[in-house]
Amino acid sequence: MIRLLSVALLLAATCSAMAEDNWPRFRGPNADGVAPNHPGLPTTWTNTDNVRWAADVPGWGWSCPIIWGDRVYLSTVVSDQDNLTPSKGLYLGEGVRDPAKGVHHWMVYCFDVNTGKELWKHEAHTGQPQVPRHPKSTYAAETAATDGERVYVLFGDLGLYCYDMDGKPLWSQAIEPKKTARDYGAAASPVVHDGQVFVVYDNSEESWIASFDAKTGDERWRIAREETHSWATPLVWKNEVRTEIVVPGKKRNRSYSLDGALLWEFNGKMSSLVIPSPFTAHGMCYIASGYVGDDHRPTFAIKPGATGDITPDAEGDFTDSEYIEWYQGKSSPYNPSQIVYSDYLYTLYDRGFLTCHDAKTGEEVYSKRRLTPGGSFTSSPFAYNGHLFLLSEDGLTYVVKAGPEFEIVERNSLDELTMACPAISGDKLLIRTASKLYCMTSGAKLDAATAARMQPNRPATSPTDLWTAAREGKTKELQRLLKAGTKVNARQGGSGMTALNTAAIYGQTQAAELLISNGADVALANNDGNTALHIASFFAHTELVELLLDNGASVTAKSKRGETPVDVVSAAWSPQTEETYRTIGNAIGVKLNFDRIREARPKIAERLRQE
Repeated sequence: MIRLLSVALLLAATCSAMAEDNWPRFRGPNADGVAPNHPGLPTTWTNTDNVRWAADVPGWGWSCPIIWGDRVYLSTVVSDQDNLTPSKGLYLGEGVRDPAKGVHHWMVYCFDVNTGKELWKHEAHTGQPQVPRHPKSTYAAETAATDGERVYVLFGDLGLYCYDMDGKPLWSQAIEPKKTARDYGAAASPVVHDGQVFVVYDNSEESWIASFDAKTGDERWRIAREETHSWATPLVWKNEVRTEIVVPGKKRNRSYSLDGALLWEFNGKMSSLVIPSPFTAHGMCYIASGYVGDDHRPTFAIKPGATGDITPDAEGDFTDSEYIEWYQGKSSPYNPSQIVYSDYLYTLYDRGFLTCHDAKTGEEVYSKRRLTPGGSFTSSPFAYNGHLFLLSEDGLTYVVKAGPEFEIVERNSLDELTMACPAISGDKLLIRTASKLYCMTSGAKLDAATAARMQPNRPATSPTDLWTAAREGKTKELQRLLKAGTKVNARQGGSGMTALNTAAIYGQTQAAELLISNGADVALANNDGNTALHIASFFAHTELVELLLDNGASVTAKSKRGETPVDVVSAAWSPQTEETYRTIGNAIGVKLNFDRIREARPKIAERLRQE
């Protein structure tokens, strides 16, 4: 009996250790980015130092690796044709307004976690993308999930695919693609619990949360959601009262039962775009959103047991709610999710700052501390062995000592574009970059010959849209964008400016010539009705005026003020005219040369009258 009891205890301990080593979903088993301490986990690394293995990953994807046992799973999408590639930086402009060109291959890969050997791969779907995407994102943005029996891979605007652990396809559920806010595409990852796979698809047409049977793929239930601007991964919250599904939203933060019934909700006056994913610590659920352009960027700590509408009666006084333990109105990040490590809640901001609050009370421990050298961030923080790890889009990881004092103790560079969150298992840290999957372990060393055979890194590049390239006269960048499928006559939100209109403001004749040769329509006007000829004439760019006339620009086209290109340069120069130019120059960030403009205006007016 004693021997049997010992064996049972040993088996239980082994199973417990194996469970701790699994990283089965986005941000790990507890959805919080915190890994068990292990002396073999490194705090320093390079592309070869403390690297156990590295594997090339084709295509593009920001899905995070997941781990079960001795296997690593991730997804990627490979295109047969060049398209606009993701870039780093805080992107607040226009998105990629058209689906990527060419045939794409939606792929699932499995690697051995100890050696990096590819164990299997499967092509889930082949075809052309039906929806656009965010300029920083990919068509493999969602992280897979596993329960140890099956792997559930979501390609958000395409479908949910289920495999056994050895790569055999078991079932799939097609997802009807919908237009998403700003054409950013989907991003929320699936979660699996107790035989159900939960998927949230918030979009601009028909948002929903649904449950699928993990074994058969049959839809168990689907609930409509009145949300359009959220991309957060849902959380299965097992608390002292019940198990529930927490889903943030711009209009309402909500919790559902495991059979889809609404448990509680509240209007948190969330920011315009809701991206950070909820997680739990200290018995509470943390919900946040922090779009950089908004004044209200809230963080909430929610207590379990709520029912119904818990929005407080007092306007803006969220602590008046019985189930909101604490609240901060301007403490949330835009893209990265927050992390609670020990008693502290850390917030990593996209622009490279870190703050610390007391996780139990919300009290500030330290205000914004700048990460140096500066960087931009999409990946969420992770933690182990008393340190926070902040992985920038340049592939530089800042290692920060956990606790009430801010101190950067290491900086580890992989010199490649990186936006995925890592996975951690035992003594192994797995980081996905734009071209590779690295496995880090203390004391390991990647063979130089192996490193030399791998595909080249894809270093991070700053975002440049069509209008920025036209403004700066970057003809090579314009060629790259047009080749990648950006529409030459695309209009900028708010102003309705085309790239040709923009080139006309700044006198970028070579850029304008390139745009016209690629089909730019000289007749297109901005929202004020001004064509490129109106604009080039007003700013007195003589050479550009000639180019536009040579390509059929109309001298009789009228703006919404009823002015032709001749009219905008015909008035006599006066102090009032000079002040108008000064005001406009300040608005567009350019110090205008008044002498040049004053001299060129009558010559341009005469040239236009000759047409």
